[in-house]
Amino acid sequence: MQRAAGRLVGLMGTIGLVATGCFSSRAPAPALPTANSPKADSSTIELLIATRLWNTTEPCGCTSTPLGDVARIAALLKSSPDRSLLLDAGGLRYEPKVLSASKLPQARLKADFIEKTWQELSAVVMVQSEDLRGEQGLAELTATKRLVANLRGLPEGTTTPREVRTLLGVKLGIVGITDPSGPWPAGVQVSDPETALGEQLAALRGEGVESVIVLTGMPREKTRRLARKFPDVKLWVAGANDKVEEGVELPEILGGALLVTPGHKGERLFHISLHPSATGSLVWRFVATPQQRQRQLSVLRERVSAAEKLLAGLQQETAADPAFIKTQQAELQNLREQISQLSQAPSHPEVDGYVTAELQAITRSLPRDPAIRKKLDALDQQIGQANLKALDGPPPDTLPGSPRYVGNTNCLGACHFHEAAHKLWQTTQHSRAHRTLVEVGKELSYDCVGCHSTAFDTPAGSNLYTINKWQQATTPPVGVGPDMRHVGCEVCHGPGSLHVAAPGKVKIPTQRPDENTCLGCHTKEHSDTFEWKAYARGILGEGHGAATRQTLGEGPTGRELRQAARKQAAEHQ
Repeated sequence: MQRAAGRLVGLMGTIGLVATGCFSSRAPAPALPTANSPKADSSTIELLIATRLWNTTEPCGCTSTPLGDVARIAALLKSSPDRSLLLDAGGLRYEPKVLSASKLPQARLKADFIEKTWQELSAVVMVQSEDLRGEQGLAELTATKRLVANLRGLPEGTTTPREVRTLLGVKLGIVGITDPSGPWPAGVQVSDPETALGEQLAALRGEGVESVIVLTGMPREKTRRLARKFPDVKLWVAGANDKVEEGVELPEILGGALLVTPGHKGERLFHISLHPSATGSLVWRFVATPQQRQRQLSVLRERVSAAEKLLAGLQQETAADPAFIKTQQAELQNLREQISQLSQAPSHPEVDGYVTAELQAITRSLPRDPAIRKKLDALDQQIGQANLKALDGPPPDTLPGSPRYVGNTNCLGACHFHEAAHKLWQTTQHSRAHRTLVEVGKELSYDCVGCHSTAFDTPAGSNLYTINKWQQATTPPVGVGPDMRHVGCEVCHGPGSLHVAAPGKVKIPTQRPDENTCLGCHTKEHSDTFEWKAYARGILGEGHGAATRQTLGEGPTGRELRQAARKQAAEHQ
């Protein structure tokens, strides 16, 4: 972890510095609206850079600060269409993981929607290996001509090695270079990135291109190594990082070039503002604001503290690898040097032509494009129908003698002891989990329903077919199993059939669920305020773990943590 952090913060060495070493007292303002930034003047060129949307059209809405939304990205681009450009470094359609046949229709519909929207916005879109996963990937590579210079064997007319876009009279050349490691479908050949890029740069020079941007389907380190061999390229986009660490919001400076890493799923796009010189030419000198510098200094100091603790622990271990210790020491020294350089650097250059940049979170404070928003609502309905069509009945049954899921009603009917527990459950968010999806039209979405229902996609549990039957029925439907809507008893305590059949002899599978039981759904991505004791306070009480509730002591509940976090997020947006 520290090794990765050290590489990522290598960007900090010259933050706030410009190539010429000149500085100013006036802070530039990004053009596209952010939470804290006004618009720039009409001479500024705006680049929004995305990667790995993985068919994510909008956030789930469960976190305190939901991020991402194709409609908000569209609104940003449409606010200044003559001087804005969306660059997508690939991974648009599918995640690298294999999808089941039942879940593929939803992913395909969402991917198609993003592609059509990107077409409408005249985006430049690159190819990564996950875009070509399986036969469907090759077959679907037709909606948008993709950018890639070092692939062969793709359907004719579906790719182009480079593009030239002219904004405010400035020619920008964009080249796509993907990762040779793939994996790639049969029949697709990948060529050497250096050779392919060299050929495209020569061609762009012949076309009178002023500045070159390279989108890569590579991690940051691979992109950095390639960048060092082509100093004439002005902007590099590392499109395949496994993780974008929070706090790394500024570009890395490589000589006279910039290297950026956007976030995934459309949550954080890199926003670059190009402020041309008085003559109209681009000058790739990066400028950091005082606020950006202070935030990054805080991040660096935290990483220094973590690195020092790691080294202290390693030095106490006799079996620790000396080479690894040496590497960590070098990275710690690098971090300290970055802090020193950044602390001494003035914030603003007095220059004619410069670049501002930030990793911009796509928050709810940003406007939505109304036309795209309307299409997204229609998409939800289309997805629901497609998902139901892919299913023709309940999930398979369990093996004979194995425990089955029975639903809350049967748990309650089997034992009067559970009446108090049921009353308490009815006061919790768990009892309304599925209803919250119905209210926003997401009740048939695979992105959501698994954590808003009981025993989803498990043998003798629930699936979209059974949940929909219960949702549409006025009386209990026949032949579809118990009502598994909402987060019921068995999510935490396990399948209850054997206990229900003999409550005095057979105990429930999980008597005392612990934190790990919750973490399947209460992930950082979907439940950013989750804290075990607080959330336990909200679901324990009379008839349901009253003794355990007392041991937790006084403090906030999970609901209170969520409310406080959302209030704070709203105030800062």
